[in-house]
Amino acid sequence: MKQFYLLLLVAVTVVSAGSFVPVTHAASSPLLGTTSGFAVLAGSTITNTGTTNITGDLGLSPGLSVTGFPPGVLSGVQEVNNAVAVQAKTDMVTAYNNLAGQSVSATVSTELGGTTKTSGVYNSADGTFGITGTLTLDAQGDPDAVFIFKTATTLTTAGASVVNLTNGAQACNVYWQVGSSATLGATSNFKGSLLALTAATLTTGANVTGRVFAQNAAVTLDTNTIAVSNCAASTTTTTDSDQNYNTITVVKQVINDGGDTAVYSDFQLMINGANIDSGQARKLVAGTYQVSEKAIKSVYANRYTTTFGGDCDAQGRVVLGGLDTSSKLCLVINNDKKVATTPVANLVPPLINVTKIPEPLALPGGAGIVNYSYAVTNIGTVAMKAIMVTDDKCAFVTFLSGDTDVDGALDVGESWKYHCSSMLQQTTTNVVTVTGVANGITAIDTASATVVVGSGATAPIIHLVKTPSEFSVVMGSLVTYRYVVTNPGTSTIANVQVTDNLCKPMSTPVGDNNENKLLEVGEIWQYTCQMKISKLTTNTALARGMSNGYLVEDFAVATVAVTVPKLPNTGSRVTLGLLIATAVGASALLGGVSYLLWKKRLG
Repeated sequence: MKQFYLLLLVAVTVVSAGSFVPVTHAASSPLLGTTSGFAVLAGSTITNTGTTNITGDLGLSPGLSVTGFPPGVLSGVQEVNNAVAVQAKTDMVTAYNNLAGQSVSATVSTELGGTTKTSGVYNSADGTFGITGTLTLDAQGDPDAVFIFKTATTLTTAGASVVNLTNGAQACNVYWQVGSSATLGATSNFKGSLLALTAATLTTGANVTGRVFAQNAAVTLDTNTIAVSNCAASTTTTTDSDQNYNTITVVKQVINDGGDTAVYSDFQLMINGANIDSGQARKLVAGTYQVSEKAIKSVYANRYTTTFGGDCDAQGRVVLGGLDTSSKLCLVINNDKKVATTPVANLVPPLINVTKIPEPLALPGGAGIVNYSYAVTNIGTVAMKAIMVTDDKCAFVTFLSGDTDVDGALDVGESWKYHCSSMLQQTTTNVVTVTGVANGITAIDTASATVVVGSGATAPIIHLVKTPSEFSVVMGSLVTYRYVVTNPGTSTIANVQVTDNLCKPMSTPVGDNNENKLLEVGEIWQYTCQMKISKLTTNTALARGMSNGYLVEDFAVATVAVTVPKLPNTGSRVTLGLLIATAVGASALLGGVSYLLWKKRLG
């Protein structure tokens, strides 16, 4: 997937003459982990009176009593003292301790009503907070501004009180760490994640955009509305000020080698609790972020294992550095727990590729219609079905042609054409995600394109295709990776680099026809790299270059499976191992390694 970053000529990015100064906040969001999808979480009991409406999950641990649903309505999953609830409780304690440990920016008066606060960590001299009237939280134009309020004892809001968000402030970035118990007044309008050490009581008609957590005691509800706060996924529209930000792209992969039936859209991906689509880049300031997921259909909640890879660690955490203005890629791979009735030898994962070209690349006169053309190609060795193409900012992607034998399968070598049109009012980057299924494995790839509105400058496009010489090899085999880099845009690209996070050294390019070290429009540069494969290996290649003051990047991920040769049938059972994975492509740079282990019993 391609990412574009406008490079300032003075002192904004790491490639400029000066030094980069990242945006920082005194307050930082805690890692919510598995609690991110919960609207209500308590320790002892959850009690409701009246027609409370909850959007999000409801959890209780170690208590067992949840009452009042119905008449209360829960648009989510109820988890009571099970493994999910226990883990959520653990993650809640971690988040609470993180908030309690953050350094205070300012000590303010107990009464917050009638005041305006900017990003920071606040406490009060007497250890309590109250809100009468309106508390205004001003993000000063920064949608990632974080607000933390810490009390040693209680938080109490008056009836009809309001927490008002302005200038880009978001409820998902507001946190209340309460040392004992919290009470929200009747018909009050509260914003943020409330983490109380003891209990939380919402009186009649109190509304919360955020979360209500009571670590040790009860959550008591009465005709309330509670909706989990998810930060709006930032667009990847690039302006000069965007150079203060990094991006994280999360890519979902589902493997059904045991015969289960979930697809990637059956799981909701999240970054710090904010929903994000697979393949979509989210713009973020420097810091540590938690990638997580939950099954949208509860039937799948305990039927798949979850593995994190790429730039995420084993727990799904990813760190964006202050001087790193590039993107990070996190892979979230689900493998079904079923054991296949008939094991498949040398299972081969599919590999899919998408290119995306906007027409025009720029709208110098202002707003206008842009037509996007997509080519989806099977670059692997097995046919795929269930092809899906979605664009995050172009709603109606239409199939045009390419299924030559009209069998509904994207055959090896076939390329299907799609189209979508969109009215753009401002410079816009949008992301297309494609998926296909073969052998119970979902292949995924993404691509992005930027259209500049109000200027004649055009953003470049670079495209990288990476293929291994074999998708499934015997342990110890030498695999050759081939990298093909093209320029499907209109601008010559300079400073082209191709790297692989595991395979080194990379060969020098072949295809620079006039040897000017510029990737001209229409040129095809090819690289190779070899490495010995002794275990399941997923590695990521990155192609990057510059044109018209823009940095452009594309990456591709490939996985090679290692099989253990089948032993002769001696009349006894032998347990064999088959390491498998998939080839996926997505948007970001320098992905990492994640792997899955599938055990079969063969006679």
